[in-house]
Amino acid sequence: MFLNLPISLGKKVTISTLFLISTLFSEPFLAPNDPFIRHEIRMLGDEGGLKSIQNTWPIDLGGLSAMQNESDFKLPSSLLYNRISLESSSGWSPISTTVGFADDRVTARGFGPKPRSNFATKASISWMNDRFAGKLSMNAFYSMPRDWKGRKDEGFALDGSYIAARLGNWSASFGQQERWWGPGWDGSLILSTNARPIPAISIDRRVPEPFETKWLSWIGPWSFHSFIGKMEDERDSSIDYPNHYLWGMRGEVAPTIVDGLEIGFFRMLQLGGDGRTNSLKMWIDGFLSQDNETDTEQPGNQLAGIDLRWKLLDAPIALYGQVAGEDEDNFLPNSLMFQYGLEVWTSLEDFTFRVFAEYADLTSYWWTGDPRTRNISYGHHIYGEGYRYRGRPIGHWADQDSQILSMGGILVNDEGTGWGSTIRFGDLNAGPLRNAPPHQGSLGASSVSDDVTTDYLSFDIFNARQYPQHGLSVYTSIGWESLDVVGGSKDNGLSAFLSLTRTF
Repeated sequence: MFLNLPISLGKKVTISTLFLISTLFSEPFLAPNDPFIRHEIRMLGDEGGLKSIQNTWPIDLGGLSAMQNESDFKLPSSLLYNRISLESSSGWSPISTTVGFADDRVTARGFGPKPRSNFATKASISWMNDRFAGKLSMNAFYSMPRDWKGRKDEGFALDGSYIAARLGNWSASFGQQERWWGPGWDGSLILSTNARPIPAISIDRRVPEPFETKWLSWIGPWSFHSFIGKMEDERDSSIDYPNHYLWGMRGEVAPTIVDGLEIGFFRMLQLGGDGRTNSLKMWIDGFLSQDNETDTEQPGNQLAGIDLRWKLLDAPIALYGQVAGEDEDNFLPNSLMFQYGLEVWTSLEDFTFRVFAEYADLTSYWWTGDPRTRNISYGHHIYGEGYRYRGRPIGHWADQDSQILSMGGILVNDEGTGWGSTIRFGDLNAGPLRNAPPHQGSLGASSVSDDVTTDYLSFDIFNARQYPQHGLSVYTSIGWESLDVVGGSKDNGLSAFLSLTRTF
C-alpha cells in the first residue's frame, strides 16, 4: 500500500487513527483546495504531532504518515478523519460529484475551493493499490467570465486527473494536478491554484526522511519536487509562442539546528514553444542559466527564489515569507517580489483557531540598484502573455505591480464544521512612480487590472460543513468586492459561491 500505520481510537481522532484510515484511502494525495484541512494538518505539526514539511501541495499522505511523531497528541476534530473516510478501501473509490455556483467576481483566488465558472460540475473516481494510483476527474465549466484577453475558457476539462506510480521513496505521475508552493494562505508568488492546473509529468519525494549520515543529518527532513508541463495552445501567437513548456523545481529542508524552521528553494523556466527551438541544448542552457544575447538563442523566461516558515520556539506563532526573482545576476535571483506573513493559532476545548496577516508586493526591487520597478513582474519580452496560464497568473492572483494586504481567520469546531473569513485591500497594477524613467511611464499588462490602477477591497465569510452519514460536503461563501479604477469607473457588489459534493 502507499500508506500504512497502526490504529488507535479515542473520543477525538488520534494521529494513528487518521493514518490507518489513510491506508484505506484510494487516493494518495490531498489537493490544495480546503483551508480547514490544511489548518488541521498544520496543527499536527505546530503542536508536536507531526515532523514533516507542509509547504508543498498536493501533500502525499504517505509522507505525512511516515513522519508522525510518537506522542498521544490528538486531532482537534474529526474533520480530516471524515474527509479521508469518504473513500474507505483500496481499489476503486466511491464516485464523487460536485456542483458549484459562483458570481462573476473572480479577482482573488486564495487557498480554497472556489468554482472557476458561474456554473461548474465535476464527477471523479479514483483507484489505488500498493504501487499504482489513478484518478479520473471530468469537469464542465459553463458561463465562465472572459479573461483579460477577451477569451472564454469553458467546456470540458480533465482538471484533477492523474496516473501515478510509487518508485521506492519517490512517486512519478502524469496529469493535471493543482499545485501550491509556499507557506502563504492567500497567495504564492511562484505557484498557486489561481490558474487552472497545467498538464504535466512530475516526480516527487514521498517521505521527507533526513539523511542517515551524521555529516548531512543536520539538514533534517528534506524533499524534492519537479514537473514539466505544457502551456496552452490558445496563447496569442503574435506576441507569444503557444504550446511552450513550464519546468518547475522545488527543494525543501527542515534543518535540525533551528527548531521549527522550514525552508523551500524553487525555480521555474518557460522554454520552447511553437516557432522556437525545442532542442536539448536549449533545455541544458536554460537549466544552467546560460542566457544568450539574442531572443532566438535565449532559452526562455526564468523565475527563482526562496520561502520559509519559522515557528517561534514553543509559542503558537509563526513567521513566514517568500521572495521570487524575475531576473538573474551572478546566478542569484534579481528583480525581486516579496511576500511576508504572520500566523497565530490556539487549541481550546471545543475548537481550534488560526489567524494570519499576509502582505504581497509584486513590484520589482533590484539588489543591484537598477531603477526599474514597474512592468516587469510576471511579464517577458519573448513570452508576451508572461507567467500566466489560461488568462490567470500561475503565481499570485494579484498579478504584476500589485501591493495587497490580506488578513484572515480559520475556526474548526470539534464536529468538523469550519468557519473562515478574509479581508483584502491594496492597489492592483500600481501606477508608475513619480519621475519614473520613460520606459516605466505607462501602466503595464495585468490580468486583473489591465492598463489601469485599481484600488481593491474585498471581504468574505466562508463555511464548510461535512455530513459523512450522507456522503455530503457543503462549502459556502458570501462577501463584498470593490474595484475602484483610479480616475475611472467603480465596480462594487456582492460576491458569493456555493459548492456541493456528494459521494455515491
